[in-house]
Amino acid sequence: MNKKFPFPNYELAKQELTYDNCYSRIPKEKCEEITKMAWSKGQEVASLYFNKYDGNTDFCKILKDKGFTVEIKDTDYVSGNRRYFCHILPKQKEVNLYKKSVEFWAKENDLDYETAKNLILAHEFFHYLEYSELGFLSKLYTVPMVQIGKLRLGNTGIRALSEIGAHSFARNYFVLAGLFEKEDKYE
Repeated sequence: MNKKFPFPNYELAKQELTYDNCYSRIPKEKCEEITKMAWSKGQEVASLYFNKYDGNTDFCKILKDKGFTVEIKDTDYVSGNRRYFCHILPKQKEVNLYKKSVEFWAKENDLDYETAKNLILAHEFFHYLEYSELGFLSKLYTVPMVQIGKLRLGNTGIRALSEIGAHSFARNYFVLAGLFEKEDKYE
């Protein structure tokens, strides 16, 4: 069993919400509630799919069985001081995994490459499920796009909620598989 799970736990997920561009438009009293909704959804879906796939942690195979092409590119994809590990294109059923980025992340988190690859693919698989079955968690809570006094124009979702759900899914799926220890009460 590995020591520490590399994706955020629930407490760090609450912090992730603060990084969202729309965070300032979320009433402070709603932050805990919407974070918990997204985390719980990831947790619920992890349990469902863990049972559906008999505990299989090979997300490359799971994605291929869903009709995806998984291309592993031998590159470290860094753009704008941000490292990217993977991109999923659900409409095209394509996944691009950036091997050198994943290797760097694996080493940084004391993981073997295969485990790191599957954790990242699990995270992306959740985004595919949002697209194909669940609906986007970013729409669990919306805020006005523009607000001037009492005038509100348009609504937008909170992108961080999708990321929180995906982190929860990957974390809880691999905890169920026994590869990582449960760390907090929301797992």
